[in-house]
Amino acid sequence: MPRVLFILLALSLGGFAQSPAPRSVIVFGDSITAGSALPKEQRGQLWVTQVQQQSAGALTLINEGKGGRPTNSLAEFEAMLTRHAKADALVIALGMNDSRDITPQCIPKAVANVRAMIVKARAAYGEKLPVLLVGPSNINKAALGATKPIANEREAKLRELGAAFEKLAAETKSEFVSLFGGVPDSSLLKDGVHPDGAGNDAIAKVMGEKLKVLGW
Repeated sequence: MPRVLFILLALSLGGFAQSPAPRSVIVFGDSITAGSALPKEQRGQLWVTQVQQQSAGALTLINEGKGGRPTNSLAEFEAMLTRHAKADALVIALGMNDSRDITPQCIPKAVANVRAMIVKARAAYGEKLPVLLVGPSNINKAALGATKPIANEREAKLRELGAAFEKLAAETKSEFVSLFGGVPDSSLLKDGVHPDGAGNDAIAKVMGEKLKVLGW
């Protein structure tokens, strides 16, 4: 093939040869997002890592998880927005730590906090920023530590938080997915809250399928 024709052919195919840049998705969550309770040998099974790998290069998940984080961490959320100048989508995965508050104020406070996060994120990244709210996962009541005396009440709050976040998602034109009931009790034996490697596999399956449906 003449050199000129070869160059023209290469240029014409260049647009197809280049893969699109991966979409950046910030995941703002607690220890279940951070994976801080996973044994070192299971860290590769962290659900955030798995979902990114499953995307085959389509997504870059930015792990902004932190152990013990409740929804009232607005200052930390604002600092996160400052750290990341750009994002294509946002996942908010909180509520597990809020469930320790079994008073009537728990749900309205959590909803107000998450609503504020959505407003701030869209002010920073654009009004059309896709947002996915994640309903908190289930617990193993028998394996709980300090909160075992309020196990039933805490479980009820987790259900309520999930329902409230689903309603908030509809109000804010966001998406919603629930993790409640998705983690086997056998994966929550450590402390009733933090899933092991197999539990992270289960979460990754739910989250991966949801992101695939959303086309992120």
